[in-house]
Amino acid sequence: MLRIKSLHLKDFGAFKGEQAFDLPSDEGVTVFYGENMRGKTTLLNAFRFALFGKIIGRGRRAVSFHDMINWEARADGARSFEVRLELSHAGADYRLTRTCRPKSGAGAPAGHSDYVADYYLERGGHILPAQQAAIELERILPEQIARFFLFDGELLQEYEDLLHGDTDMGPKISQAIERILGLPTLTKSRDTLKLALDKAEERVAVAAQGDQKTREFGNQLQSLVEEREVLTQDLFRHERDLEGLRAKKVAIEDDMRRRERMATLLDKRDRLAGEVGGLQKIISEKKDDIGKAMAPAWSAIIRPRLVVAVTAHRAREVELQSAVTRAQVLHSLAEGHEASCPTCLQTVPPEAQAKIRAMLPSGQGSTDEAQRELGGVRRRLDALEAQLAVSNPEALRLLWADLEAKRLEMYAKSAEIEEIEKQLTGDAEDELKGLRRDYDSIVRQIAALEEGIKATNEKLAGNANYRDNIQKRLDKLAGGQMDSERRRRDMASRLYELFKDSVDVYRDQLRHRVEADASRYFKLLTTEQDYAGLRINDSYGLMIVHRDGSDIPVRSAGAEHVVALSLVAALQNNAQLRGPIVIDSPFGRLDGGHRSRIVEVLPDMADQVVLLVYEEELPPARAREALKGRLRSEWALERQSARHTELVKR
Repeated sequence: MLRIKSLHLKDFGAFKGEQAFDLPSDEGVTVFYGENMRGKTTLLNAFRFALFGKIIGRGRRAVSFHDMINWEARADGARSFEVRLELSHAGADYRLTRTCRPKSGAGAPAGHSDYVADYYLERGGHILPAQQAAIELERILPEQIARFFLFDGELLQEYEDLLHGDTDMGPKISQAIERILGLPTLTKSRDTLKLALDKAEERVAVAAQGDQKTREFGNQLQSLVEEREVLTQDLFRHERDLEGLRAKKVAIEDDMRRRERMATLLDKRDRLAGEVGGLQKIISEKKDDIGKAMAPAWSAIIRPRLVVAVTAHRAREVELQSAVTRAQVLHSLAEGHEASCPTCLQTVPPEAQAKIRAMLPSGQGSTDEAQRELGGVRRRLDALEAQLAVSNPEALRLLWADLEAKRLEMYAKSAEIEEIEKQLTGDAEDELKGLRRDYDSIVRQIAALEEGIKATNEKLAGNANYRDNIQKRLDKLAGGQMDSERRRRDMASRLYELFKDSVDVYRDQLRHRVEADASRYFKLLTTEQDYAGLRINDSYGLMIVHRDGSDIPVRSAGAEHVVALSLVAALQNNAQLRGPIVIDSPFGRLDGGHRSRIVEVLPDMADQVVLLVYEEELPPARAREALKGRLRSEWALERQSARHTELVKR
């Protein structure tokens, strides 16, 4: 059982000078109240720095040691900071002191690389040797499982990755869960027995090579054993490289997430730039259209006269067309080409035809002249109407108005691009582009490694099948020394299979226990009465279950928060190592009802709970009412200046 007794700070972050606080020895909750930028996250980092020598900001971003020296103290000449943690574990008292100072000969420190962090560990008042101190710290609280003891409430949504097999964070959390539950003890025993089995098989191969009857099989088996060793080494190397690449991928994703606003601005700028380019092309086309329209634009001045002329010519056209048509009909009737009148459809007698011939002017000249005049009128009318069509000032105004609108749109988008450029720096943009390139490169490398691992596993499977076949054939020919080595191999094989099956059985038992405890906590924490509990998957991901037995596929950020807290509580109940929980901003995504329930349940989640909150998040009156006697102490982070916070016990 790990318990924190006190924490001492010297010029660490916002905490100027030497400051300290003690945590009560009784089980319960200690609350630290502080407004934003007063040092709550710094206190969480104080525990992390003391234990692991690391300082992490929002989104798991590493913080420079240079930035953690209290600003006012640095102005007064301070160049270092210190954190001292007093704790008890397994009946022994420890004092862990970690100091950060400039490197020797570094001159005036300006960045993280100019500092070095040293620590020493005392047990029972005696300073332990460095190697023993490292072993003791690993036993007290391994860094791999620290996320379940020291955590930022805003990062609880990471546990949702346990439900998805396509994330890199999920497997890391799963491994950490199995570590806190003690599974590595059993898996290490299994792996040790696998190594013993491999050695036993190799001894069988060597023994077979010494017998004339089995030498050929022994040589084949030895060759397969050597191949297996090469493949296994390749597999381990690939898996190690893959783990490193996945860690880099997660770090880049965090970095890109922190730069999300900048990425959004860059994407918006690029989109606007593309739209501006499109508008420039449209504007150029519209200028060409206006240029063509402006050539006859002078005719708009005489448009009224054009209208009069068109009207007169159209009237004259009608008049001439009627005269020509009448003359053509009369000529046709007079000459007998038509037997009936085209108007009344009655037959025209000869005497009527004679009268028509008498009425007609002599010769064809007058009719031809009328047709020529009609053709001329029509040509002039076509020309006038064409000129009238292009002399429309309204159409010209629409063209100019459309051009102006596109120009204004382009200027607005260009101005928006300029505003975005002001918010960006060249270095930041280059960094983000570099991150994206690195991310794409790492994704490709991960895909290649995963393919390589798959191929290697297939080769190992084939190797194992081939070895089994040879072993079976060797067993039929075995004798003498071979019998002894075969019995040794069989015993190692049975032990290995036993432990391999035990790992699977124990893992299932752990999952069921975690599921049961997480469901119990979830029902205590949630205000939704229709939820029956949680269902766990193979990766320790938890799905909310409705009382009708169906899963809730989509859940809010607040629900995810409650599920994650339920998992943390369940792990504390089933962990081989129990210790304090230190939570920064635990209620950010929760409503008042869920906050009250969580506060009431917190003392049951761990023997020692430290909350880092602001008063609007958890009003003191509400905390006192919910916790009653289990509220052990209250502290305030009081502002002295923008760069100086004091720890004050209430």
